[in-house]
Amino acid sequence: MRMTKATDTAGTNAGADRRTKVTAANGPLVQGVVLNVAAPLAVFYGLRAAGAGLWWAVLASALPPTLEALLTVVRERRVGMLGILVLSMVALGAALSVVTGSPRFMFAKDGWMTGIVGLVFLCTLRGRPVIHRILSSVTRGDKRAQIERDWETSPTFRHLMRLLTAVWGVGLLLDSVVRVVIAYTLPVDSVMLVTTLQYVALFVSLEVFSRRYGRTPARVAAIRSEAAAAA
Repeated sequence: MRMTKATDTAGTNAGADRRTKVTAANGPLVQGVVLNVAAPLAVFYGLRAAGAGLWWAVLASALPPTLEALLTVVRERRVGMLGILVLSMVALGAALSVVTGSPRFMFAKDGWMTGIVGLVFLCTLRGRPVIHRILSSVTRGDKRAQIERDWETSPTFRHLMRLLTAVWGVGLLLDSVVRVVIAYTLPVDSVMLVTTLQYVALFVSLEVFSRRYGRTPARVAAIRSEAAAAA
């Protein structure tokens, strides 16, 4: 009976540990979805329903993504290249929005900012690509060490990092063009919803492609084989 109770307790603790790890891993994702997708929509349409002006509603809707960028910096406890880029784009976009005072420009500037990020992705292809830097910055301990070893020892891994960076860069550039067109053609009150849905569709598509392409058994085996041969 005692052994059974001990086994049950161990199983319960193991289950709790797994749930804790899953929660910790999904925390940043949930935070990003809430602050980058749900909160801006709620702020914009909530203020519009309350009678706020379009310019103020658009400006206020930019606050949750700004908060998300700051929380990411605090969580990582350092300002990496991507954090600097995001915060710089947010600051530049806010400054331009205040200067112009145009709601359509405030929507369009998100497209221009996305395009700049896409260009930065593509410009890193000659060195360490952005995707590799992101993976390295969001991992810790043995996992980060493994990523660094794979970069140093596996041509397949380096090719994968560059290909995914190129795919994301091109995707962000295409997204920027569509955002600007939408900002100046659709009814202003519809732009926020359409561009947010577009953002979600683009992100999910790129994320699914990255995971499926990067985790194919043959590719993972090639990376492990090359790393082992270089050890």
